[in-house]
Amino acid sequence: MNFQIAPHAGFCFGVKMAIQKGEELVRSGHVPIATLGPLIHNPQEVKRLESLGIYARDTFEEIREKTVIIRTHGVAPSVYEEAEKRGLTLYDCTCPFVNKVQKIAHEHSQNGYLVLILGNRDHPEVQGILGWAGENGVAFQNIAELEQLELRGRKVCLVSQTTENLERFEQAVQALQQYEIGELAVFNTICSATRERQNAALELAETVDFMLVIGGLNSANTQKLANICRQSGCRTEHIESVDEIDLHWFDHVKNVGITAGASTPDWIIREVTLKMEETMTMEQGLENYGILGEVGRHDIVTGTVVKIDTDEVLVDIGGKSEGIIPIRELSFTKNVKPEDVVKVGDEIRVMVIKEENSEGNVLLSKKRVDQADAMEKLEEIYKEGKTIEAPVVDVVKGGVIVDIGTRGFVPASRLDIKYIEDIKSFVGQTLSFKIIKFEPEARKIVLSRREILEEEEKARKEQLWASIEEGQTRKGIVRRLAAFGAFVDLGGVDGLLHVSEMGWGRVKNPGDVVKVGQEIEVYVLAVDREKEKISLGLKQLIANPWDTAAEKYAVGNIVTGKVVRIVPFGAFVMLEDGVDGLVHISQIAWERVEKVEDALQIGQEISAKVLELDVENKKISLSIKQTTEKPAKEAPAPSVEAAEEKPEEEIPVVQEEMGSTIGDVFNN
Repeated sequence: MNFQIAPHAGFCFGVKMAIQKGEELVRSGHVPIATLGPLIHNPQEVKRLESLGIYARDTFEEIREKTVIIRTHGVAPSVYEEAEKRGLTLYDCTCPFVNKVQKIAHEHSQNGYLVLILGNRDHPEVQGILGWAGENGVAFQNIAELEQLELRGRKVCLVSQTTENLERFEQAVQALQQYEIGELAVFNTICSATRERQNAALELAETVDFMLVIGGLNSANTQKLANICRQSGCRTEHIESVDEIDLHWFDHVKNVGITAGASTPDWIIREVTLKMEETMTMEQGLENYGILGEVGRHDIVTGTVVKIDTDEVLVDIGGKSEGIIPIRELSFTKNVKPEDVVKVGDEIRVMVIKEENSEGNVLLSKKRVDQADAMEKLEEIYKEGKTIEAPVVDVVKGGVIVDIGTRGFVPASRLDIKYIEDIKSFVGQTLSFKIIKFEPEARKIVLSRREILEEEEKARKEQLWASIEEGQTRKGIVRRLAAFGAFVDLGGVDGLLHVSEMGWGRVKNPGDVVKVGQEIEVYVLAVDREKEKISLGLKQLIANPWDTAAEKYAVGNIVTGKVVRIVPFGAFVMLEDGVDGLVHISQIAWERVEKVEDALQIGQEISAKVLELDVENKKISLSIKQTTEKPAKEAPAPSVEAAEEKPEEEIPVVQEEMGSTIGDVFNN
């Protein structure tokens, strides 16, 4: 086994500066000294500093010392004010990179910007930046949180915690660019030393079989280092001290990479490297010895499961005592239940990883045999470009883990064609994937589902364009609504269902007719293959109400409807969807009506008599007054001159107004 330490591992210059400042103050006799919060996120180093007289205090109330060090994370302005009130001597060791973020946040907040801080809102660095941003500061940890903010038309400033991941920051920038923001100011405030450390760790992880990340378990930058290594597909363990190393991690491992967070002192890194050197020496001795008891180390044997416990499985391999499979060697899937993997009586193949434990049992691994078997099949699948079905078993930063007989990694960007808001929804699903990177020596297998979906979508599009014709009726899924209509997925290609084609009546809002995700039948009105456009209709599949109008609205019939529009010369009445009639002002009442609004209101239900029906031009003339009897009127005594009988004058009919529809009025 070989091991290699990544460049840029361990203390960053900011942390080193703070430690050196503390030691310098101790040498000059300023002890005891307080730090507001642990000077470094490493319990072992904090304990060493305490032995020198430097004590971590969480609040001002706990501070009894007169000298206080402000750690690299920085603090809010209110902390400086409080320290001055208490008469404390401050030594400000805020990292220059953090100080830069604080300055940006303060200046932009003063200029009316909403300051968005990508990072862990509970981290002291982010808390300090929020203090400098004041009321205009908001911290967020994922893109989904941005949807809860009102950003439209606002001036927005984006910064990040100095230990953030660059990919996450770029995703945040892309997300913000989709909003209707008045002005967007972007500052990449990720520490260059952090980026160098992360890039070096990633490059090393891509060349080794196993990564060991050293640093405080609560250290944000160390946690990110571990996650970056895992995202590469490399087996990774995060430890705080040499005592946490499990030598079984290195069984069957040829190359080990080591990196350390910015809060990890050199003396802890040296302890780990000494341990690795001892392991290499011991391993060489075992290889020289060759045989571990009755079976050889790394030998593969067949055994029978005889007992299943919560943390191990006993297997009869024909020796003097049963072999034991620890839970971690049963499957690479986390939190697996042994009974879900094997049953008592199952005959399984296992690898010997240690001669015996303290109780004399041979230690076995089922996981390693499964992985070795899987590698042969996976290599063939990879070379031939075949697909493989696998269940999604876990979510890690940047993607998911799939069970392909070994650990396979699928980046979030390769899970689907479209952006996935929550990749946790994929856990438990069995999906088809293609292997896009296969490096068995480094135990790195990267898969993708996107290529399969793109191929399927391409095939669906080709099939659709080859078969679709005007006049067809097809099923589709409503994907998106717009003010002018709805986009319907016909199978890889979207067609436009214009609002004017949704019904025989006037449709104001497409959402009143169809909903996103709804499956509907549509009529193909037009196909433009050159421009890849398809026009759809819905009303063509619904009976045209004018087809039965001659019977339902025959002259003389009494009908009911609702007033939908009032104009100076009358009111339009909707008799049913797509069929309107006009009540002329002269036909509202027997008495004279000066203004239509005095007699009728929008939404009012009325009864009327059909005076005229023109099916061809889709016009109906109605009369409300003729549904009632004409009131009697006393005639004046006739004069001698009027004795001669005169014919009754006819009521003039305004043909251009009678029988108009709402559509006629809008189109004029």
